[in-house]
Amino acid sequence: MPKIVDHGERRENVAEAAWRVIGRDGLEGATLREISREAGFTTGVIQHYFRDRDELLAFVASQISEQAFDRMTSAIENCAPGKACLRRLLEVLVPHDLRTARVSALMSFWARSAIDPVHNAIQARQYETIRQAFRGQVTAAMEKGEISPDRDADDLADHLLAFGDGLCVRSGMEPERFPQQRRGAMLDAALENL
Repeated sequence: MPKIVDHGERRENVAEAAWRVIGRDGLEGATLREISREAGFTTGVIQHYFRDRDELLAFVASQISEQAFDRMTSAIENCAPGKACLRRLLEVLVPHDLRTARVSALMSFWARSAIDPVHNAIQARQYETIRQAFRGQVTAAMEKGEISPDRDADDLADHLLAFGDGLCVRSGMEPERFPQQRRGAMLDAALENL
């Protein structure tokens, strides 16, 4: 009886292996050979699902962003719209554990998107979705009187996104300077300053 292979699951397994390799060795070390070794497949199996390394990396970048948005959606599912939900969205941008392979991979993709139009387009598309989630909660906070309604909702959403991303990067690079408790206090202060 032939073995039935779930192709979607196999692609996910390859992506997971790629995250681990990128998190450990950076994008330069994420060769098809190293990713296939990490996944426990031959390079031929990986090339069955992805034309080349660039296509695989584009898939991984998309997956990271989509999963971040899914975590944001879950985070605000049962919270009162406004500042409370903004706090939860920021917690997804600045996770408690910054030493994960996914956070390292995300930072690698950010750097790559600055010079690679394919990755730049992936990041821009995903960020627009995330920006809309922030904007929706900023608008809700304005309607509740938590934020002055004379502020620009788009500017505030961009401000919070830039702050969260910056805090994530700095905390990943200097974890001793930005321990979890300090990061939490900084998130609270950013929302209080709105």
